[in-house]
Amino acid sequence: MSDRLHIEEIEEQAALYALGALPPEDAARFEHRLAGGCPLCGAELQQCRETVTALPLSAGEVAPPPALRARLLDRIAAESPRKTSTMGEGLLVRAGDTAWVPSPFPGVQFRHLYKKKTLLVRMAPQTSLPAHPHGEAEQCLVLEGSITSDGVTANAGDFTYMPPGSSHHALYSQDGCLLLIAYT
Repeated sequence: MSDRLHIEEIEEQAALYALGALPPEDAARFEHRLAGGCPLCGAELQQCRETVTALPLSAGEVAPPPALRARLLDRIAAESPRKTSTMGEGLLVRAGDTAWVPSPFPGVQFRHLYKKKTLLVRMAPQTSLPAHPHGEAEQCLVLEGSITSDGVTANAGDFTYMPPGSSHHALYSQDGCLLLIAYT
């Protein structure tokens, strides 16, 4: 192999290694060369690492498309309430701290209160949620209206518990409802 081809191969491997993109077997061979004290490998890798470090600084600032920005902000708002209480390490989520997010099911909205573990579910009149399994235990308090599943109706003030691994048929709300759901 000519010296120029050998140098080009080392330059390419050093660049890919610095980016973390060198396949594992090639990376092992390159590391072996480095451990053997190859001065060209070491110098080339150092130069590539400096370039990789500077890359983020060389990119111009780009505003995200409005739809992407809105999705990211909605997701952040849904996962982390903005307010914390002054009572120890507890959490206070005020009425406007998290937004109502439309679900994939018409007339159904979610409002995350604490991560994805505690949420409010609002169902418009004559809407339903499809049957679904529960990976975790689900606790549900009906705050307003009523909800029906498997021929049983739970009204405002009623509480339901679904153990992990359980499932139920579709949920239907004739007049609309507001549910407080907690997964444990």
